[in-house]
Amino acid sequence: MKIAFAALAALLLAGCVSQTTVETRSVTDSVMADARRRAELRTQLASEYYQRGNFVVALEETRQAEKNDASYHQAYNVRALVYMELREDALARQAFEKALSIAPNDPDVMNNYGWFLCLRGEPERGMGYFKRVQADPLYATPEKALLNAGLCARINGRNAEAEDYLRRAVVFKPDLAGALYSLAELTFEKGSIKESENYLNRYMRLGEPTLSALALGVKIARAQGDKVAEDSMMQQLRRRFPDAPQTRELQQGMAGK
Repeated sequence: MKIAFAALAALLLAGCVSQTTVETRSVTDSVMADARRRAELRTQLASEYYQRGNFVVALEETRQAEKNDASYHQAYNVRALVYMELREDALARQAFEKALSIAPNDPDVMNNYGWFLCLRGEPERGMGYFKRVQADPLYATPEKALLNAGLCARINGRNAEAEDYLRRAVVFKPDLAGALYSLAELTFEKGSIKESENYLNRYMRLGEPTLSALALGVKIARAQGDKVAEDSMMQQLRRRFPDAPQTRELQQGMAGK
């Protein structure tokens, strides 16, 4: 009887411990989930303030997100972007590396850090991150990494490599504005005028024409001897950007004919 009672007591005790452990774990998981949701909300707000150019508030929101959940890597990612805009390079690098220490294979962080490195004179390291993103078969938007790689290569004078990346980017996303415009520039520079016109037209159908797009349009029209298209582009330049140096330069070119 004593042995049986002892065994039963042990079993009941074990049951109590197990139930307590489950309840404690459940409460802990709930608290952690709430903290993560608050961190996500704060980070979303930080991203919105960043996009509006309100960098002070954006930084404060990332700090609040970190207080809620220091393991939420996207908070550091947004913080790095803000510091990057502020030219606080050491702090931006620190935040990027913190994000990657938590989530070393996150494609968005790698894309952003790669672009930072490219702009700060470390193109090879930056390209390494873009290639890692491209190698991820589950990444939903590979055109982002291809565009960044193309722009990085172009910045560093590797135009043939840049063109290859950009062409691949528009295969994935045919209306990718940055890639279309960069391809229009690249093909114009190498003398493929008709192809350049095609890319520029695709770019300009996406929204209001920019100063650089209209200026390139004038150059393309002149190269093809298309006076009607040239006059149309020049009229838009004079109306939209009358004081821009490009407008004055192209007008002088017309006067010199």
